[in-house]
Amino acid sequence: MKKRLYITVFILSSIALISWGVTGHHTVAKIAENHLTPKTQAAIKELLGKETLPEVSTWADEIRSNPDYKFTGAYHYVNLPAGLNFEQFVTAIKALPMDNAYKIIQKCEMDIANPQKSKQAKVTALKFLVHVIGDIHQPMHVSHAEDKGGNDIQITFNGDGSNLHSLWDSGLIEQEDLSYEKMAVAYDTATPAQITKWQSDNLLIWLWESYQVAEILYKEAAENPKFEKEYYDEHIATLQNRILKGGIRLAGVLNGLFDK
Repeated sequence: MKKRLYITVFILSSIALISWGVTGHHTVAKIAENHLTPKTQAAIKELLGKETLPEVSTWADEIRSNPDYKFTGAYHYVNLPAGLNFEQFVTAIKALPMDNAYKIIQKCEMDIANPQKSKQAKVTALKFLVHVIGDIHQPMHVSHAEDKGGNDIQITFNGDGSNLHSLWDSGLIEQEDLSYEKMAVAYDTATPAQITKWQSDNLLIWLWESYQVAEILYKEAAENPKFEKEYYDEHIATLQNRILKGGIRLAGVLNGLFDK
């Protein structure tokens, strides 16, 4: 009985750590797969073998319960003060002294491109890259340290208690009631012009977009933390856009690395 209870607690704890939810991360990765060149597809298959991008997209969350990977917790987010303009935001990002999503994305790209790195090192870098690019398109992963990225902001959604971070990780996505395959089909509507623009945006712009959305979400939660169906109706387009951009930009990064 104790063993069964331990396993249940372990599973629930692991789920609580998963950002964008399993479905969200899988959707980002699936959209990216839809936009890979044949050369990139072949290079990724050489690294991952039978695993697909959606399958590895949550690996970085799954390993966080392993003490050997505890140090990777900070890879998943960027903490910043409230109320920054863009110039202040860029300065603050670049001045961050420790590992964070901004720095780890760049490191993963360098590791994949480095011919001196082993295949296993490149596989690890690829798995982190797929996940963290998804993470930074979830607005509450570019937010405030003092409330743990909205985890300490208590809200209700349709009468059920939750927190702001969890709502944007999985609560809104669950309302869609779609598999990630169907979600990827429904969301993958970018025009060629949008794809070109989004993939040409600097990494700092990706983060800035999430930061701006997060600031709005914080304000709304402070004004009234009791969210009903109207909250979903008003915000689902933003969520869809963040997932779509994450997938399109991930594809752009991977094509740039593997099909120069």
